[in-house]
Amino acid sequence: MAGGFSTPILDEIRSRVDIVELVGRFVNLKKAGEHWKGLCPFHTEKTPSFTVNPKRGIFHCFGCGVGGDAFSFLMRQDRLAFPEAVRILAERSGVELPKERSPEVEGKLESLRRAMSLAAQFYIDALWAEDGAKARGYLERRGVDLEVARRFGLGWAPEGWNALLGHMGRQGVGEELLVSAGLAVRRENAPGFYDRFRGRVLFPIRDQQGRVVAFGGRGLGSEEPKYLNSPETPLYVKGQMLYALDVAREGMKQKNRAVVVEGYLDCLMAHQHGFTETVAALGTAFTVAQLSLLRRYAEEVVSVFDADAAGIKATSRLEEMLSDVMDIRNLGWSVSRTGSFEKAEYFPIKVAVLPEGHDPDSLLRAEGAPGFQARLEAARSILDFVLERTLGEEDLGTARGRSAAHARVALLLSKVPNAEEATALAREAARRLGVDATQLWIEAQQLQGARGRNRLDRPADTQAISSGGAKAWPPPTLPERDLMLLLLHMEEARATLLPYLDEEDLAHPGLRALLGALRQAPAGVAPEALMAELPGEAERGLLAALLMEQASEADLHNQVTEWQKRYDIRRRKKQIRELSLAITQAQAKGDPVIAILESELRKLQDQARAVRGMVTER
Repeated sequence: MAGGFSTPILDEIRSRVDIVELVGRFVNLKKAGEHWKGLCPFHTEKTPSFTVNPKRGIFHCFGCGVGGDAFSFLMRQDRLAFPEAVRILAERSGVELPKERSPEVEGKLESLRRAMSLAAQFYIDALWAEDGAKARGYLERRGVDLEVARRFGLGWAPEGWNALLGHMGRQGVGEELLVSAGLAVRRENAPGFYDRFRGRVLFPIRDQQGRVVAFGGRGLGSEEPKYLNSPETPLYVKGQMLYALDVAREGMKQKNRAVVVEGYLDCLMAHQHGFTETVAALGTAFTVAQLSLLRRYAEEVVSVFDADAAGIKATSRLEEMLSDVMDIRNLGWSVSRTGSFEKAEYFPIKVAVLPEGHDPDSLLRAEGAPGFQARLEAARSILDFVLERTLGEEDLGTARGRSAAHARVALLLSKVPNAEEATALAREAARRLGVDATQLWIEAQQLQGARGRNRLDRPADTQAISSGGAKAWPPPTLPERDLMLLLLHMEEARATLLPYLDEEDLAHPGLRALLGALRQAPAGVAPEALMAELPGEAERGLLAALLMEQASEADLHNQVTEWQKRYDIRRRKKQIRELSLAITQAQAKGDPVIAILESELRKLQDQARAVRGMVTER
């Protein structure tokens, strides 16, 4: 996996990279002793199990098993090849890579990224050129500060069928690649291609590294569609990204809140007025992946809706955010013998409703930041909001209406992730329905249990919980694990024990891979540097897990001595068996060498007895 880079170069980059700062761009980390902890970015979890060790420059998730160093993190986070991760971190850390390297075939993702970068710059240049005056005028009429437009990289797609195609052709970017990037469209009834975006203001959509992966195009007039968005590509999956997340992360961390709006201009205007924690949902159903992104940086989400459709949108958003594709084991609560709910951790989601006729863009232009701030402060729990709407939609004056409301409320409560909030909602609903709150709780719990059983009955490949990509290895035996901990944490152990060991001495496949890397590594190499030499994510995760453990210095030397004696006895026993076999064969042949063999055997037996009893083989 070293990808042609020398060990000293990789060590230099690794030593200069602050892994807490790197991971902290994507995960909201908190200090926990010598480590930092946060919610894993690679699987959905509610209790932080993702751990970063700044001293060793490694990370490990004790939930899904993923682990590694700075290169591994960037590779997995941004779907990069190892050489690209090295180049990015080298540039950030000021390490100059050797220029004379064997040429590599540029991967498809790298080619797509280059195409998107060139296209983004083309559209930016077009906006600020003379022919972009119409687009700039539109932005000014909409109240967008032109400096904000520059900061967000807004662009203009010139009118005409092949403005981008011609420019990209001169840059050596082919038409097929532009189609793959979502920038060009193949003609249906004639040969050739044409630009996807024409005569539109473009809002670049970036990944968390700030690289453009897609565009949203806004028409200047009444043309349809009003918004034209990039299709999904190898770089862009709508349900896994949020507009402006790359610039909103710091605001989220500072305010410990994420504000979610619907449109590009809504988001832009919110940032312009100081609400730098704002993102947009890219016009798709809100997904678990998007919610997980927000949970890395903030402890609360406020969804902003206009008054006309707030009820429908909030109900839909609730179903999206608390969908059954989430882990029912984590969302679940239960009723104790006392009748109270057991407490569980949860992620607060609120609804802010705007005045009738307003969206965030228009409200900010009409009332400024104070008006928008007042609506955010008045935000209420999305569950409370939807419960109120549910009860209001049924005629509670009739038995049929109360029965329908009762069933709908029980279903809603069964999806509530926080026990205390469920308790309050159940009591309020029971009061208005004129029923026993405990009965509502029991029905909700039964519905929750039924969904859990349905999930467990599904085939494994249809369940949505990610395993993080780690291989399903059984845990190593304690002796093998203890031996590997010694080898990793103590250079004396490596120098003393490695000559005795072969890969066959370890039954666990992951530990065998670590042993092989240790045997090939130069003397004195830091064990975390082995990450680049391991064959896969599972092996890197295992190494990270072992390096996270704190080895006790008190008896390490004694442990090394004991293991050395154990393997010395094993080696002598093997030699005794081989000599005994040779003596038997010599006796059968009447070979005079038998006397020499017997003498050697006696010496070995004496030596074995000298150390036998000092240690008992495990």
